[in-house]
Formats: sequence, C-alpha cells, structure tokens
Amino acid sequence: MEGYVPILAQVVVQSLIAGMYLLTTAAFANGMSPFVFVTYRGIVATLFLAPFALLLERCHKSCCCKCRETRPPLSIKTLCQIFLLALLGIAITQNGYLTAIALTSSTFVSTSANLIPAVAFLMAIFLRLEKFDIKHIRGKAKIFGTVTCVAGATIMTLVKGPVLTSVGYLKANGSLASLLGVASFNPSSDWTLGIILIFLSILGWSAWLNYQAWAFNDYPAPISLTVLMCFMGIFPSALIALLVADSTAWRLKWDMHLFTYIYSGVLCTAFQFFVQSWCIKIKGPVFPAAFYPVCTVIVSILEPIVFHVHLHVGSVVGIVTVIAGLYCVLWGKAKDENVTEIRTQESPNLKEKAALHLTIKEPLLK
Repeated sequence: MEGYVPILAQVVVQSLIAGMYLLTTAAFANGMSPFVFVTYRGIVATLFLAPFALLLERCHKSCCCKCRETRPPLSIKTLCQIFLLALLGIAITQNGYLTAIALTSSTFVSTSANLIPAVAFLMAIFLRLEKFDIKHIRGKAKIFGTVTCVAGATIMTLVKGPVLTSVGYLKANGSLASLLGVASFNPSSDWTLGIILIFLSILGWSAWLNYQAWAFNDYPAPISLTVLMCFMGIFPSALIALLVADSTAWRLKWDMHLFTYIYSGVLCTAFQFFVQSWCIKIKGPVFPAAFYPVCTVIVSILEPIVFHVHLHVGSVVGIVTVIAGLYCVLWGKAKDENVTEIRTQESPNLKEKAALHLTIKEPLLK
C-alpha cells in the first residue's frame, strides 16, 4: 500500500493544478495580473507553511541535534542553492506559464507541460542523475518516447484543423460562466509570445526538478526547504510585477482574485512543492514529472465546457501523441527501477557466494 502513496499524491497535485488553470483563466479575464498573482501566491504559501516548519522541524533539546526533523544550519552555499531553486521554480516557471495562460489557453499550457518529463529526462542524463542504456529496449523506449513527446507538442502548436462540434453539446449554460465572470471569454491572440513563455517555463521547471534532486536529495527538513524557496521567490517575482504590472493590480478585495491567490498559494505552491520535493527524494526527478497528463486530461475536458472555447482536432491529436510518448518514457523508467532493484537484491548473495568460494579454496589442513 505504501508504494501507491506517491502515485496518489501526484494525482491529487495534478488535479489541484488543473483547478488552478481554470481559476486563473477566469481571473485573468477579469483583469488579474499574472505577475502580481505569482507574488501573492508566494506570500500565501510562505505564511501557510512557516508555522508547520517551525513546529514540526524544530530542534528539540533532547534530540542532541541528530534527529531527521532538525533543520541543518544554513550556510551561504545552501542559501544560494535555495535561491537558485526559487528563481527556477517560481520566478521563471510560474511567471512564464501563467502569462502563457493569459495569452493562449489553459488547455494549450497544460498540454505543453507534458513535455516536462522528456526535457527533465534529457537534463537528468546530461547531469548523470538518470541511467541510460541504448543497447536495451528500456533505453530505446526512453528515446522513442522523448521524440514522440516533442512531435506531439509540435502538432499541438502548429496544427489546428477543424473544430470538434460534438463538444458543443457538453458546454455549460451561462450561469456557471457568469459565476466565474467569463461569460464572454475570448483568449488573447498573441500565441507567439505565449509559446515562447511556456517553453521557457518548461525548461525552468525541468531544471528545478533535476537541480533539487542533485543538491537537496538528502536534505532532512523538506517543509523548511519549501518555505525558504517560497520566501525567496517572492522578491524576484515582486520585482518583475513592480516593473510590468499596473499599481492598481496590487489592491486586495473580497473577490475571485483573492480566492485564487489563497487557493493557488496553499494548494498549488505550498502543498505541491512539499509533495514534489518528497517524491523527488524517494523516486527521483522523472517520477513527479510523469503525471502531467492527468492535469491535461482534466483541463482539456473542462475548458471547452466551462469557457466555451473551441477544441480543434490538431489539439486532440497532439494531446494523444504527447501522452503516448510520455508513457514510453515511463515504461523505460519503470524497467530501469526493476533492474536496479534486482541487482540490489542480488548483491548480498553474490558477496556471500564469493566469500564461500574463497573459503572452499583454502586448504583444509595447514
């Protein structure tokens, strides 16, 4: 049962992210600034997680500073590494894909995010965090899956095709759209900038996954690490927002914008970062990246229904192609884990056999 906990945690995280995609799409249509949103999201996440870090990962006098819940001392090197994680995971990734949502559509952004496993896999090979053997079928599956993911994203980006009119029968009535304030939602037509930003965010998040696996795989205080990342991410995000956003975008009211700040900060930053860090520690950087198709499926179904946007054949073909390529990569990854587990189990037996062999070779009488 314990082996299914990381899988269940990732499914929950991707479902929450899908809800955030839809909420932010509606909020952006109501004038919310994506740059201010990232800043407030980081503030909410920091305030929410800080008490848990102080209570659950504090140093007790009776533990002699050796328990796993103790926060290690923060050196300048560690602070610089955490700040780099904040730049990659918050300042670059979140500002990139949230602005892309405002410029394109939540379906496009969530589908493009399925490239993260392939990009993270290539980075992991380059950094020697992932094993790769082209001679075996599992290595060939990873290569084929990576190429297929790229091909699917290209189809989704460049090919639209006819509109699927059958989706029109599933569209929600005006009451739900009016509740979200997007009864007359029309996405921006600046797809070129949106495509550039989403692929920049994909590179940033893939680098975040791999760098955390490399630099903080054995960090004993994951909640504190998440709090520090969220806190440090506030400053570059706020600087970007001050330079780009209008001053009126900072005003807080009891409206949908405030609900979106709280929902995204608590569930999609604090909870997500903690779960991702935990899964990276026990499963590696490719595992958490493998569940983005869950988010894509949810968003692809709900966005045409709620926002009355058109769903094109090219988008559906691209989604299917990306997901197929993704699971080729996952299949190869699962085979690698099986081989590693078998070798780990066989190692003690081999050592025992070697020791027995040496003992037998010794003369019985000296």
